[in-house]
Parts: sequence; structure tokens; C-alpha cells
Amino acid sequence: MEELASPAGQVIRRATVRDVQELAKVNLDSWTEAYRHLLPASEIDSLTPETLAESWHQHLTNPLPRSETWVVAQSDTVLAYSRFYPSIDSDDDSTKVATIGSIYVLPERWREGLGGSLISVVLEAIRDYGFTEATLHVLVANQRAREFYERDGWVLDAEYADVTDATSPKLRYRKKF
Repeated sequence: MEELASPAGQVIRRATVRDVQELAKVNLDSWTEAYRHLLPASEIDSLTPETLAESWHQHLTNPLPRSETWVVAQSDTVLAYSRFYPSIDSDDDSTKVATIGSIYVLPERWREGLGGSLISVVLEAIRDYGFTEATLHVLVANQRAREFYERDGWVLDAEYADVTDATSPKLRYRKKF
């Protein structure tokens, strides 16, 4: 699976190094909008386009084994992205379980179905690598994201909660194939 087109002129494809600046923009804009009332301002303000672009350059030029980043793009503009990799959770078998580490959509494009279309493609790519399950982590307070995942069939993994950071405790959701 290389690229999928939609009727609206959008394409879902693997990210490339030429997407670095656009990925950084989506990352920063969506992070700021989604978390500004959920995380301390110092954490939000610590992100910069430059550090995010550098991080994206590293992810794309030195990817982890069995990991990919996918984007929804229209022309040369990235509207959304998602990244997955083998699970790093100590209670998961990283040969069987992938983690969706991020899925973000430009805030002005929220509620247009981009996230749902993207996650479907990402789950297919995860299955193509032979993973049998996927997980993702969500801030407890991020009700909007939790509802999105629950509508998509993700199940709260009651056995796991990341409370190492008391200011932003997380829950884990799981989907089996």
C-alpha cells in the first residue's frame, strides 16, 4: 500500500523527508490547540517549530524497525499525520503489539473525517507488519480524543495506567485484529 486518494483531492501516503516542515506545523498547531487546557503552559510553550522539525527529520531518516509515519495531504500541504512503532510498554510483546504514538489533525480540519480515514490506513499498515494488536496512550483528561478512539472500537486497557507524571496521567487503549 503506497498511496490512497480520496474524492476530496486528499491523499493518504507514507511521510517523506520533504514533509518535515509540514509535520512540524501540524504537530505544533494540533498539540497547542488540543492540550492548552489540559497541560501546563510551560509544557505547551516548550515546543518550537525548529525542535519539532529536527525530531521529524530524525524519525524519517532513521526510522525504528517496523515503524512508519503516514500523512493526509492535499497538494503539498499535510493536514494530518500518524506514527506507529513496536510497543515499548514493558507488559506488551513488541513483536506482536504496535503503538500508535501519535495521530494529529490540523485544528481547522477537525471533524472532517481525516482522523478516521488515517487511522484505518495506519491499522492496515500495522497489520501488514504482522502485529496482532495496537495500543495508544491518551491523557485521562482528553475526553475528545478518548471519544474518538472509543467510536473507532478501541477498548480501554484497565490493566494499565501511566501515572508517572501526575500533571498528565495517561490511559492506554487497545485494539486487537
